[in-house]
Amino acid sequence: MFILNNYHDLFTMKKVNNLRKKVRLVSAVVVSAISVVSSGVQAEETRKHDWYINGSVMPLVGASGSGLHINLNPAVVNGTGNYEGKMAWGLAVGHEGAFVRGTSPFQNVRLEVECVTGTIDRKSLDVPASHLVLGDAVKFHAFFLNGMMRLLDTTHTRLWLGGGVGYGQTKSPDATSATPCGCLRPLTHDDIAFRVKLQAEREISTNAALFAEAGYIRLTAGETHTLPGVDYGALNLTNLALGLRMYL
Repeated sequence: MFILNNYHDLFTMKKVNNLRKKVRLVSAVVVSAISVVSSGVQAEETRKHDWYINGSVMPLVGASGSGLHINLNPAVVNGTGNYEGKMAWGLAVGHEGAFVRGTSPFQNVRLEVECVTGTIDRKSLDVPASHLVLGDAVKFHAFFLNGMMRLLDTTHTRLWLGGGVGYGQTKSPDATSATPCGCLRPLTHDDIAFRVKLQAEREISTNAALFAEAGYIRLTAGETHTLPGVDYGALNLTNLALGLRMYL
């Protein structure tokens, strides 16, 4: 018991140190992005609105896992997860401006902080000689710093492409009763998350616009560290979205 407690303490310290390093990395990226953008962004005279806030409903049209690994020490059993996306919601606050470098033409850009929260159905897991029906759900929360670049601009319609990096948390439920080893324990995991999205927006008034979006989110589901240990792998999500943007 003393050895197990020491092992757990060492792992906890290692996890905290690793998360601290990742937070520092994300913070460095955020500071660098803000510094670069603020050094070259100027207000565009033809646009009255710089700040905006938007909310969206995001059906998760695709969800997959990178794999499942069960450490039986020394053997490792590999499996696959069958996921189905449900619904997510997004909220973002951002700033829009014109990025200018020397005498080159301006380029409209956005820098925003986005929060996404949602649920993924975990239908089943397949391991050698076994098909495990689960029927539970993985919940997630993520915060991103996104950079967006305008691709197309007409009188009332604009097209944007962007991506971001941030912090994501996944919560895998308890499924110990589904396996003979009883190893699918509940797990809450925090790690770096990634985001890519394409948005088309249509202005409906001087202060508002509707937008449609196609996007991709990558989350790390994490691993347990009690024996036998389970690595749940990464989650890859594809979303569509409809939302409203309000200019401030």
